[in-house]
Amino acid sequence: MSEYQYVAFRAIDAPVSEKNLKFMRQQSSRAEITPLSFENEYHFGDFHGDALEMLRRGYDFHFHYADFGVRKLMIRLPNGLPDPAAAEPYLEQDSLHFLKDKQGGGGILCLEPYLEPGELDDLWELDGFLDRLLPLRAEILDGDLRPLYLAHLAVASDRNHDPDKEKDAPVPAGLNKLTDAQRALTKLYGLSEALIAAAARNSPPPPKRTDSDRHYATWLQHQPEATKIEWLHQLMADPRAAVRSEILAEYQKSQTTPSWPTIRLDRTIAEIRTAAEAIQHEQNRKHAEAAARRRAKKLAEMAADPTRTLRETEELVEERSLETYHQIALLLADLREALSSTDQSSLAEQHARKLKDKNPTLHHLTAELRGQGFLKK
Repeated sequence: MSEYQYVAFRAIDAPVSEKNLKFMRQQSSRAEITPLSFENEYHFGDFHGDALEMLRRGYDFHFHYADFGVRKLMIRLPNGLPDPAAAEPYLEQDSLHFLKDKQGGGGILCLEPYLEPGELDDLWELDGFLDRLLPLRAEILDGDLRPLYLAHLAVASDRNHDPDKEKDAPVPAGLNKLTDAQRALTKLYGLSEALIAAAARNSPPPPKRTDSDRHYATWLQHQPEATKIEWLHQLMADPRAAVRSEILAEYQKSQTTPSWPTIRLDRTIAEIRTAAEAIQHEQNRKHAEAAARRRAKKLAEMAADPTRTLRETEELVEERSLETYHQIALLLADLREALSSTDQSSLAEQHARKLKDKNPTLHHLTAELRGQGFLKK
């Protein structure tokens, strides 16, 4: 069986310059490369490009997926983490760390929990899945600590960490109300809804965030006129100019990111898992009870008007498909159960024989009816 890999990059703040596109094209001879994206699939071979340098030269987001256990994210933050002290408890040296640039305040957030091949369910339509993940970058730049917490939880739950010894990081506000990008992150690393619910217990409500568009307008009004004219000139002269990134970088430098509220609960990962198992058990119980109520209602309706089910089976026979034959057998089995304690208890059996006699050449229908115990073999 061949191995499958998906390697992708996305530019978010601005298109990659023509000069840096030449470097991007040197990283792969088969990838689809544009100023906004780099994408390749591998069924044999591997990606040998310099992902870190590609992020430094214009791309902002990197996703590497392989069916043998690789699920790696790297996110370019041009001015670094907005609140390094708040982010520090979520980071470690290996699987989740911030790699600072040699010069300047920028760097790259790297996330790669250790996963065994086949440990998680396969993902499909990875380009669309990547699109769901992209807003994580803006959330992190806005000071939202939920993406970092989820990344920490994925790493702390992997096979390289002892759940009885690994401590939970500070729980960020709003963990019980994840964004779509954050839900995509939980799916990427197999973090169940029950595990998130257990981790989110006692999580404070999310803080109210201001309208970024309004803040952009206010900030621009206070910039020197000559600076704004130069920015506009660069944008008009070259649509691929990095000026948008420069403007956003200047804007972010001027902002004081408010601290995202957190709470320390001093739990181990094992304790969170135990709480998650209890939550999952309760959810399963409620789902089973709801399913039982739905089935009881369905059987009661069948018993009240058996002819409706009989007509439905006769209509389904005319469709002449394996799926409808299976559906007929299941309907008659349900009808048999619904009428089991009535004076019509043999009605489903009689109708099954009638269908067989009327359709002697429909051998698949006969097989389905026998499978439900209606006809003798």
